[in-house]
Amino acid sequence: MNAKPVFKWAKQNGETKIIDRILVRLLPELMKHDLQVTSGLICEMSEFDVSDELFDKIKSMAEELVGKPYDEE
Repeated sequence: MNAKPVFKWAKQNGETKIIDRILVRLLPELMKHDLQVTSGLICEMSEFDVSDELFDKIKSMAEELVGKPYDEE
């Protein structure tokens, strides 16, 4: 699944460094999936494809840090 829209939503609805905060909180999961990404790299990518399981964790963490449910546009 493409996680890029979740990061875009979080950036639009959260604080300035929200992408970095999501990545730091999910670092063990990202390492488990052998993914090495930065907020800059995510912003440059047109898509960020991840497993369904990792997508759900990214979405959940984004919602927790933003403080509201993810609104798929």
